Amino acid sequence: MKKIFNFIAFILVLSSCNQSKPRIGIVEEKDLTQTQIDSILNEYNFIYDDLTFIDSTNQVLFPITTQKSYNRKRYSSSEYEVENYPRYWNILFYNNISNKTSLLTNSKVRISDFRCNIKNSGPILKDRILYKIGDTDYNKDKKYNFKDPLHLFVSNIDGSQLTRLSPLNENLQTYQIVPNTDKIIFRTIRDIDSDFDFDNEDELIWYQVDLSITNSLKEIIKTTDRKLIEKLYFEQWLVKK
Repeated sequence: MKKIFNFIAFILVLSSCNQSKPRIGIVEEKDLTQTQIDSILNEYNFIYDDLTFIDSTNQVLFPITTQKSYNRKRYSSSEYEVENYPRYWNILFYNNISNKTSLLTNSKVRISDFRCNIKNSGPILKDRILYKIGDTDYNKDKKYNFKDPLHLFVSNIDGSQLTRLSPLNENLQTYQIVPNTDKIIFRTIRDIDSDFDFDNEDELIWYQVDLSITNSLKEIIKTTDRKLIEKLYFEQWLVKK
């Protein structure tokens, strides 16, 4: 009887250990057969998240995520990527009249957020989609995660013409649309100490881009202006008088 109890206990422990392991890890083998690949994918749930309709059009968006990121849905954008799984890794576009489908990109990206049906903007932005996308392994650790920068991107409502708006290798923090215009003001973190990390030691940079003008990206507060502002602060608040 004691041996039976010990065997049952062993099975329970083994079962709990298996449940605690991730469903799938990184696949090291490159020369897998299609059957082997299908077997792996069958164990991994792909989820087409809540669909989004584009107003006054036939376009529908299906953000694509996985079971891991879906389980973290209520957390902040950085929490989605604790285990190196993005919130969304692509978006499927569907035209409900023509029944045509297409992906936003065939490149490896992590999509933190997207915004469509933009109100109180100019005529161009009303027919565009804005994204926060990471597409570079900035720190060269062979991972695409929250340690790498996000960038501001824009596309047409069918996902075509995906274009980067913010500077490469600067981490996008926030953006706002200038009311009733096609201008966007956004803030990034610039890795000024080149340590491949975005932290309090780095510099906050403000930009404006105008989608109605080609090559319109400009820094709002230039380096010389920032130095003058910092000097004024030093003189007024840090120097004892």
